Amino acid sequence: MTHSRTISLVIGLAVATFTTTATFAADGRPGVAGGITDKPFIQADGSGTRIGGYMETHLRWEREAGFTEELTFEAKRFNLFAYAPISDRLRMVAELEFEEGGEEIVVEAALMDFDLHPAATFRMGMLLAPLGRFNLAHDSPANELTDRPLMSTDLIGTALSEVGMGFHGAFYPTSEARVAYEIYAVNGYNDGVLLGDADGTRIPAGKGNLEDNNRHPSWTGRLAVSPKPAAEIGFSVHTGPINDWEIEGLQIDARRDLTLWVVDVHGDWAGFRAEGEFASASIDAPATQPLLASAQSGYYAQLSRPFGHGLLTAMPGSRFTAVARMGNVDFDTDTDGDHQTRLTLGLNFRPVPDSVFKLDYQYNWTRDGFDNETTSAGILFSAATYF
Repeated sequence: MTHSRTISLVIGLAVATFTTTATFAADGRPGVAGGITDKPFIQADGSGTRIGGYMETHLRWEREAGFTEELTFEAKRFNLFAYAPISDRLRMVAELEFEEGGEEIVVEAALMDFDLHPAATFRMGMLLAPLGRFNLAHDSPANELTDRPLMSTDLIGTALSEVGMGFHGAFYPTSEARVAYEIYAVNGYNDGVLLGDADGTRIPAGKGNLEDNNRHPSWTGRLAVSPKPAAEIGFSVHTGPINDWEIEGLQIDARRDLTLWVVDVHGDWAGFRAEGEFASASIDAPATQPLLASAQSGYYAQLSRPFGHGLLTAMPGSRFTAVARMGNVDFDTDTDGDHQTRLTLGLNFRPVPDSVFKLDYQYNWTRDGFDNETTSAGILFSAATYF
């Protein structure tokens, strides 16, 4: 599919939301559960600007080939949220992230929403790209395992924040069903995708494009279909150029595009929660550099089951959760090597819904570009809480 057809498809999906005859009455569901406008502090009583956030701390013990590679404590994240309802139609939301004890400070989100219609809100600022559901809802206190999925961190680059503007909204074909959409023009990734990592093509090395490096916007969007509140399937795309191929009309390189497709699913059934994502990337890598991959893919599948609600009489709102996740990222789908697979088994305890203690066991199979395999394992203990 050409990039022009891809963009037309995404725009067409958004336009369809305005031309449908479906009912536009909201049912109180957030656009994405756990997303930037669905935080505990926002739901608190009161008016005016509200401040909240979350923190998490890790203990990590990792071994590879019989040797201890890592045994350390990490002040992994300390995030601050701000929310301000400016008027009935206008609001501001922001998130500031301090990683690794303050070694890295990032504005993860700083956006303004302006309601135009019950089914259409104009959004602009520093946005979380709607590239899969996990990139939109990745807060540590809400997730059941300590580490984020390999696919999200090593293929997409979660958390992927981009400067841009566009629209989001939802409509309701029936009393239970919902179709939600987001579509934005953004700066996109830059040529760090191809040049920013010594290991070869690495998409996360091209994020952080705060000023468009090629004067041509990228497009990203997500269409989420939810037949009932307990289940949803989402289709996402991110497409656009990553390099600067012309200066003042003079062509200095071939235009190189990156297109990412993501399908995400989640649902609750018989006390279990199942969730997962699959991503595929197409990169216009130069044919003269065979070490640069032109196609990548990844997935994760996770199953969790809460149990022991109120088992501890001193904490009647507490619960335990057992969880398993399998994930993979393939950095070059045209070769046998250069990929990693991870199995994670976890047990966590929530004394209250917004705070969690997690104990995980992790096992990794990694193959380098020459298809040589190494294995590693780790035990992780972490704590995270909203405030």
